[in-house]
Amino acid sequence: MSVTYKIMTTYKPGEGKTGKQICFPKLTGSMKMNLRDVSKILAQRSSLSEGDVYAVVVNLVDLIPEMLMNGYSIKLDGLGSFRLHAKVTTEENPKDVNVHNIKGLRISFRPDNLMKNELSTKGITKAKPKK
Repeated sequence: MSVTYKIMTTYKPGEGKTGKQICFPKLTGSMKMNLRDVSKILAQRSSLSEGDVYAVVVNLVDLIPEMLMNGYSIKLDGLGSFRLHAKVTTEENPKDVNVHNIKGLRISFRPDNLMKNELSTKGITKAKPKK
């Protein structure tokens, strides 16, 4: 199976419906896998049981936010890096800056080069039209 795309048409940004139409490929057919599905596949590819894989991944999901909140960035070789960033508001005077300027936290993920190299446009095909 490969990633598929369909051709989409829209109006050029900023020109509205009176502007020039442009076409672009849009990825389609995104199917979902859950943790149980991933655990089954990883168990088949290793000497671990499905339950062991499931437990490790669940613990990793719990550990990542904990380590991020302790000030760490996390690099998982071959997978990528996780970092914590804050959504903030600004003040003119440094004395006015406090925790209330932090409006939220978000996690960013940067894929490792090994992960990026596994993704290529070679496996992308045009989706068949629906009947």
